[in-house]
Amino acid sequence: MGLFGWLTWLQQANFGTFDFDLGLFDQEIWLAAHHWNALITIRGLTMWANHVNPIVYLLVPFYWLGAGPHFLYLVQTVALAGAAVPLWLLARDRAGAWTATAVAFAWLASPALEWMTWWSFQPEYLAVPALIGAYWFADRRRWIPYALCVVAALATKEDAALAVAALGVLLVLRHRARAGLVTLAAAVTWFLVALEVIMRAATPGAAPFFLYQYAALGDSTGQIVLGVLRRPWVVLRALGRASSLAYYLKILAPTAFLALAAPVTLVLVVPTLVVNVLNNQGYTTDIHYQYSALITAGVFIALVEVLGRLAASPRARRAAVVAVLSASLASNVAWSPSPLDAAAFHGGYWSLSSSPHTRELARLVARVPASAGVSATYTVVPHLAHRDVIYSWPNPWIRLYYGVNASQPGEPRAGVDYLVLDLTEVSPAQRALLASLLAPRGPFRVLVRRDQALLAVRP
Repeated sequence: MGLFGWLTWLQQANFGTFDFDLGLFDQEIWLAAHHWNALITIRGLTMWANHVNPIVYLLVPFYWLGAGPHFLYLVQTVALAGAAVPLWLLARDRAGAWTATAVAFAWLASPALEWMTWWSFQPEYLAVPALIGAYWFADRRRWIPYALCVVAALATKEDAALAVAALGVLLVLRHRARAGLVTLAAAVTWFLVALEVIMRAATPGAAPFFLYQYAALGDSTGQIVLGVLRRPWVVLRALGRASSLAYYLKILAPTAFLALAAPVTLVLVVPTLVVNVLNNQGYTTDIHYQYSALITAGVFIALVEVLGRLAASPRARRAAVVAVLSASLASNVAWSPSPLDAAAFHGGYWSLSSSPHTRELARLVARVPASAGVSATYTVVPHLAHRDVIYSWPNPWIRLYYGVNASQPGEPRAGVDYLVLDLTEVSPAQRALLASLLAPRGPFRVLVRRDQALLAVRP
């Protein structure tokens, strides 16, 4: 945790982070902490039109004290690493302390976990310890802390309800019908309320923006669900794609594939996995991103169940533990961004050091008044998101990754007082726009242009 905490600190300090999604959540929490302004100008969506994640408002008091992107990275690093604690407790109950320690090591060495720590802050990472904790509390029939963990998981994001619903199904299969049915009902209810009530209210007249990602099945939540039921071959085809198979390999390999020996427990991952492979955006089946968080948790819970079954045979359990440790280490070397995978670690994913260019960007950021409206390139946005008006260049002049469609919402251009641009991130197609803004009769005047960094102000 210390290593990745340091790496993520450098990532933000050296301009290695992005508007999507670190800047988005940073602005959202800052707005909630200082004065309620519903529009997240980086994305052009109101709060909860993007995702429904009320858990982030627990972080508001820290923003009153000056927290920001570094703090968000710390929270996610602690959450993902801290999930080893309930996992260790579960494994200890099943197979003893030494086996539990091996499971915790494999968890921390998991390439998916380490890539997610590298990636921008995501509220669903907070669902990982909550889901594993809920499973452990259910195992001990401690229903009050179980319920608190379920509520915490549901509060991280609307589709975390899929994993919680699967947990309810699993409890029913294990003859804990009352708790399972209540969990299932709560998860399904919250999922529908989030999608069909909260998100629709936040985007009047438009469907939730992400439904287009499942366009092959329908253009509404109901049509997509019916499409899955009526055309199961679409699901089977997606599950069998080469990219999906490679995804399974990287998720399961750190457990030496032993998780497959607990197919009932793997019910936990089925709904989230199906949603990921049906998504027409390829990054949902990439271990670099947040979409693997709850799947990885479910796979490791299944691993614990398998090791628990081997507790009666010390020799078999030792062999399984050796296999898991070997597989986790090999997977880390092959696929993770840790120092053990030198190619990835030094491959440009981590911003390990500053440069004249990034130091100049930092100086320009420091010159922007706190109340000014800004349009900034995507790696600069997370350094300027604590304000009411911050656009991700070339917004608001050229609409790009903004709002729910080509016209909703509109973009008021009068709010931009400063341009802070990393010129290496300005595409050739945007150069003409920049030239017109900086022309002798244009609306902006250059204050600094040095080391591929630009600061301009509206006089």
